[in-house]
Amino acid sequence: MGDIKLSEKIRITKRHPLSKKEVKELKEVIIREFPKIPMQWEKVEIASYENIDIYLDNGIPCVVKANGLMFPTLLCLIKRGYQWINGVIIDRGATNAVSRGADLMLPGIKSVKGEFNENSIIASFDQEKEVPVMVGKTLYSSKKIEELIGQKSKGKAIENLHYAGDLIWKISVSL
Repeated sequence: MGDIKLSEKIRITKRHPLSKKEVKELKEVIIREFPKIPMQWEKVEIASYENIDIYLDNGIPCVVKANGLMFPTLLCLIKRGYQWINGVIIDRGATNAVSRGADLMLPGIKSVKGEFNENSIIASFDQEKEVPVMVGKTLYSSKKIEELIGQKSKGKAIENLHYAGDLIWKISVSL
């Protein structure tokens, strides 16, 4: 996903409400992946920018479809709550790194929140502030991550898909 400058105006190429049929189809897909996502499904819109589609629920950007993946936005997690999503608790150093776009490495993970499989979409939470700082795709299951951090292993654990300040964030806050 391309970088844009903070001063650059984001021009959404397309934004419109979804039909009832489109909402029903979207809901089936999203609920299958994220059964407890706090969406109300009353007024659902799509906003597009290049190859990124963002689905808004009552005006809040809640779900992104980019690079063949669908995942919740940080803005949705912050505004609607994040107790429903599994994740990992990370230290300050890891928070700083992922906030600049880095993937999450095993040494930065302090603990696991919930259970998940390999290739799951999860959130990473700052250990001190207990807020989501990244949405990512796991390279390991929660059990394997716990095992690896117990062994003080190194290496990448979670691919960074979305963080505060990235293009998805900039689009979301402009809507």
